[in-house]
Amino acid sequence: MRKKYKYSLCSSALLSMSIFVFPMLVQASPESATSSTEQIKATEVSPNEQHQGNVVQAQTYAPENDKQTGTDSTDQMQPVQFNGYSQENAADTKPTQTTQQPTVTEVDGVFTVGDKLAGLTDQTGTKDSNRSLAAHSAWFTDKLAHSADGQGYYRVSTLEYINADAGTFVSNLQDYQSTATISYKKGAKVHSFNGYGDAAVYTGNDLDTGTAWKTDKRISKNGKYWYEVGTNVWVPQDYVVVNDAPDMKESAWISGVPLIAQRPELPNGCEITAVTMMLQYAGASVDKMQLAKEMPRNSDPNYGYIGQPWDQTGITIFPNALMNLVEKYAGSAKDLTGADFNAIKYQIDIGHPVVTWNTLHGFPYHALTITGYDDQYVYYNDCWTNQTTQMGISQFLQNWDTQNRRALSY
Repeated sequence: MRKKYKYSLCSSALLSMSIFVFPMLVQASPESATSSTEQIKATEVSPNEQHQGNVVQAQTYAPENDKQTGTDSTDQMQPVQFNGYSQENAADTKPTQTTQQPTVTEVDGVFTVGDKLAGLTDQTGTKDSNRSLAAHSAWFTDKLAHSADGQGYYRVSTLEYINADAGTFVSNLQDYQSTATISYKKGAKVHSFNGYGDAAVYTGNDLDTGTAWKTDKRISKNGKYWYEVGTNVWVPQDYVVVNDAPDMKESAWISGVPLIAQRPELPNGCEITAVTMMLQYAGASVDKMQLAKEMPRNSDPNYGYIGQPWDQTGITIFPNALMNLVEKYAGSAKDLTGADFNAIKYQIDIGHPVVTWNTLHGFPYHALTITGYDDQYVYYNDCWTNQTTQMGISQFLQNWDTQNRRALSY
């Protein structure tokens, strides 16, 4: 808070079976994944990552080696044994392998084995080992091969596939019809990528802040969403808000956002105190005094803080001037100024608090840290009263309008 001051400005997871006897399979290390001569092992989805049909991504990566032939690798997986007894093929002879190469398409998802043990094959359906997958085990898969007769096989390790009829596949990619608005620094551009997650490749194309893009699909990778805004053109959640999200919640709260008082040290430092709460929740090791000294100063609040937040010269600072500081400590920053309430709801839904500019407590500028909402109230931390409280949605919107709906998140 600060003294009353009038300021006029225009704003802008190869096994998940009962008991294993050696040898066990070990998840490939990132180092082995970088060598084109090594084979990557199958990665099973843990039971904790299967929730009522919703597939949750494990902390791993899909196989990257696309070589489908070769048997001299030192990292080849060994025959699996179950409870001390090796699993053997029902037939000792191998099918005749077709000379026609299968067609292979990229997929991203999890294959869950059905009620029976499922034997592994190569991409043509030829079974050349005694290796099998346990019933009801789930495995990441990145490729689907169709043999000459049209049968499908999902890849579960570098050289091993499983018959598509042996279970079910659930894609991590979901249809997601919405509009993604680029939210970053005013006048700046953000990168778009071919592919997503670790496979994302920047090809030189940028999107302007403030532009809106129709999305077709969404996927969660490494803890963040990616949105497809063109044919294999993706942007991460770091630079977008989705105002018309089809899965927007009716209510959502973020627990654990620290409550920090601005007083007595920063009687006019509500903005930087509110931002400190947001950044500490994001994992940054910062405090309000450190950030108060670090934030820029300027006679225009769009570019820096007017005066000093620890004395009576302090007035205010606007979101655009704090973008670099937030991006430095949170890894991303979003200027949400002028957005509607759905932008705040989107940020809360993905677990990111929002700092809003309001007119409260008899002062012309005051900042709140928004932590939740439902159909009646907005919930927030107030650094002036040092309380977690609430405000009716209509009242909040009217108040927020007095500050041209200035807001900041990451």
